Amino acid sequence: MIALAFASGCGRLPEYQKARHLERGNKYFERQQYQEAVLEYRNVLRIDPTNPIAVRRVGASYYQLGQLGLALGYLQKSKRLDPNDFDVRAELATIDWLDGRREQARAEAIVVLQHAPTNLNVLLLFAGTARSPDETEAAIQRLHGARVHFDDRAKLHLALATLYQKQQDLIRAEREFEEAVAKEPNSVEAHLALGNFYLTKRDAARAEQQYKTAADLAPVGSLPQIQLAEFYFLSQQPEQAKRVLRQLTQKAPEYLPAWRRLAQIAVAERQYDEAIKILDAVFKRSPSDLDGHLLRGQVYRARGEIPQATEEFQQVLNVEPRRAEARVQLALAHLQAGNAQQAKAELSRAVALDPNLTDAMLLLAELNSQTGAVQPAIDTLETLSAKHPNETRALVLLGSLYLATQHPTKATEVYRKLVALAPKDPRGFYLLGLSFRAQRQNAEARKAFETALAIAPDFVEPLAELVALDFAEKEPARALLRVRNQIALEPKSADLQELVGRVHLARHEEALAEGAFLKALVLDSRRTSPYLELGRLYAASGKYDQALAKLNEALTVDPKNLAAFMLSGDLYTRNGNVARAEETYKQVLALAPRYAPAANNLAYLYSEHGGDQEMALQLAQTAKQLAPNDPHISDTLGWILYKRGFYHRAVGLLRESAARLHDRPEVQYHLGLASLKVGDKAAATKALTLAVTSSAHFSGRSEAKEALTGLK
Repeated sequence: MIALAFASGCGRLPEYQKARHLERGNKYFERQQYQEAVLEYRNVLRIDPTNPIAVRRVGASYYQLGQLGLALGYLQKSKRLDPNDFDVRAELATIDWLDGRREQARAEAIVVLQHAPTNLNVLLLFAGTARSPDETEAAIQRLHGARVHFDDRAKLHLALATLYQKQQDLIRAEREFEEAVAKEPNSVEAHLALGNFYLTKRDAARAEQQYKTAADLAPVGSLPQIQLAEFYFLSQQPEQAKRVLRQLTQKAPEYLPAWRRLAQIAVAERQYDEAIKILDAVFKRSPSDLDGHLLRGQVYRARGEIPQATEEFQQVLNVEPRRAEARVQLALAHLQAGNAQQAKAELSRAVALDPNLTDAMLLLAELNSQTGAVQPAIDTLETLSAKHPNETRALVLLGSLYLATQHPTKATEVYRKLVALAPKDPRGFYLLGLSFRAQRQNAEARKAFETALAIAPDFVEPLAELVALDFAEKEPARALLRVRNQIALEPKSADLQELVGRVHLARHEEALAEGAFLKALVLDSRRTSPYLELGRLYAASGKYDQALAKLNEALTVDPKNLAAFMLSGDLYTRNGNVARAEETYKQVLALAPRYAPAANNLAYLYSEHGGDQEMALQLAQTAKQLAPNDPHISDTLGWILYKRGFYHRAVGLLRESAARLHDRPEVQYHLGLASLKVGDKAAATKALTLAVTSSAHFSGRSEAKEALTGLK
């Protein structure tokens, strides 16, 4: 009998455990202690995986905690178990809405309202998804009709307040927010909403009071305490924010969002070691915390530790491959490592998963445009602009790509939208002027540039365009007067001094140009462009040592300035200091390994001055791959191939170069010799004649004359 009783008790043990966990879970849930509730309900589900109460309330708990990704699976399972649980359907539709699937969410709300017209959660969703004026007014009317059932509920008044905000009726909105607090003084949501409203009115004192009330009312270890800290952080009170979060980690050490937010603030303050230390506390409590791994990857990326960062992001994606944010971070890591193609691939996956990732779409478009995939970039930006017509960054980039692809009328249309969105932003008028110039509508362009300049007198770019128009109309005196007038308005502008220097150069007033560039440096010694202008100016007059001195000063200000290095390399070559020139181009390639002009110039020096011939060929081929349409690179590679006896391959490249550099005698000389080697005497005669009759000096003139004489 004893044995039988024991066996019977063992058989009932799982049911007993399930009932005990369920009872505990219900108590925690009713007290809004959602983290604890989740633990108990998950224990229930280990025993009974389809227990409808546990499934429903795990989903609801995650939903209340804001962990919507975790909530989604449980809520979907709950819907399958009970399709008529309209609260579940409302929460699922709300997740759709928050994930950017507004139409899907609104359609579900309308369906549910047909079956449950007084379901408050669905009414609120219907109101929340209203976008157009008609939808907003319809939602207001429906909510007013529901007052008979829910006038004592804060949520109804909060929804009405939000709708009135959409209508710009702030008086009614404020009244409804305050009514929500009055109806339910203990409603955390109502106090938070009223705090948010006060914040939009820039009433920080009353906003703070509402956030503090919400934080006090909410269970310890919940979102309102985070929102209070967030208020302090956004109000430029980071120490207050950290104080709230530290207190929260002490009172509720298992509440991981507080630890994570502290780590995020440490990252924002570039306290990377502190951030890692805080995240160690997260992993001590939850080693597999995906948000923690994502954040630690961002810390590693900020420190330049790309392999470690990539490992963290991959760890997140191994568990949640559809987590778009992790793919964006992985893309940024690839980009930081110089892997643009891998970055593009990850960004493409991210925006496919979440089409609302505006920054990711913009970055993808920029990378596509930079790597020559212009049409995909345009397609992305057109999609983004259609979905977010007020996104000015997309309009700026889209317009520039239309200009680059010879579609100026489309660019004008885009820039008109930009001007309409931001009529006090001079940039829009400047870009509009550029689109008019591209269509040769100079009068319209002038108006746009002058408007930009009137808004921002120190905005040099539109002034430079006006100067260019003056020179095009053969009015150099007007150009100079225009810039001088602007300098009178902004006498301390280094930009304007630099511009007047360029005007003097165009007028062949070298001494005045030199003075203007020097004055620009007096006004702003950290600028590199005046040094470069002076370097070019001195080089043009044969003052190579002075030119190199100015370029060295530029490199002191900016040790990674490629333009200064490249000009220095050219000057060393002209001076006959080939070793220094080669060393300079090597420095460029160390900074930018894929910089085609430096690879080309170094290849040419190696080829012509007894350097490593294999390396010369390799560098020239690399340059050609990076910049396939550059005629100078075609000449370099073609000449190297000619010298190695690959005449047929050489002549094609040299013909391509000579067609675009027809006034360069050295290029014609190279083509003439290559044509002679492949038996094309007519082409050889033509090219060599162009070379020897040129007034420009070039190495190989005597050889060209000798070859031409042999053809006659």
